[in-house]
Amino acid sequence: MRSVRRLGLLAGTALVAIALAGCGVKSEPTGAGAAFPSQAVDAAGQTVTLAAPPLRIVSFDAGATAILHDLGLRAETVTATAASLSSDAADPSTALVIVPANLEPAVLQALAETTTVPIYHYGADPLTSAPTTITQLGLVVGKGPEAAVIAKTVAAGLATLAAQLATEQPVRVLLEGRGFTAYGPTNPASLAVAAAGGTNVVTVDQPLNLAAALGLDVTAWVSLQPGGSTLTSLQGYPELAAVPAVKDGRIVPLPMTGFPIDAALPGALQALADDLHSAPVSAG
Repeated sequence: MRSVRRLGLLAGTALVAIALAGCGVKSEPTGAGAAFPSQAVDAAGQTVTLAAPPLRIVSFDAGATAILHDLGLRAETVTATAASLSSDAADPSTALVIVPANLEPAVLQALAETTTVPIYHYGADPLTSAPTTITQLGLVVGKGPEAAVIAKTVAAGLATLAAQLATEQPVRVLLEGRGFTAYGPTNPASLAVAAAGGTNVVTVDQPLNLAAALGLDVTAWVSLQPGGSTLTSLQGYPELAAVPAVKDGRIVPLPMTGFPIDAALPGALQALADDLHSAPVSAG
């Protein structure tokens, strides 16, 4: 099963590249063939409209940035950091600001006070809605047909993964991060785990103690990075020796932020599913 999944990952990645190249996505000029004003619904359920092709887009979301690049808008896209977001958004030439759907309310409020341009929320919950997320982003920037090509490929990859997972039992998963904290289903990484066939064994974020960890009977221990445990550190607790995930060495590292919503999402989820179901991680 492991080799089949890896082959599917590579095939899916190649399909994305072929589809994008075949449509001339990267070489097509901004706004070519697009009708403005454009309109799309973002991840917050808000309708966002642009009157003209955006000449400067500020993106604070890695997945959105990747999709914009795939749509041929690399030159128009400014990748913001936490430190630069406000100043980038305030630039008079900025036409659209893209932020993660789970952006902290205080940061969002401060951003709204900085700029008068539309703020577009980008995200997918559950991750199976990623094709719609990609399509809507394409619509708002005037690249609907091109985005539809990417979305179709992502949908096919997610469908392939779902078919694979339908033949396997769900895996009991603990998501643990800095400070020996267990994370519930609202964490972005938990969305990735759910899409990869894992069942989160906790329902809310909570401190984790050794006795509680032993009683959860987890098959895969997802170590959220930065700050999550390693197999070596977990093996240092004799109390955890009976936990199936520790006993089998199935400690899976995963970014706290989960996976970007971009063309590579199906492959990333296939690799995670492979790790959750079969592949132990080496010590350290």
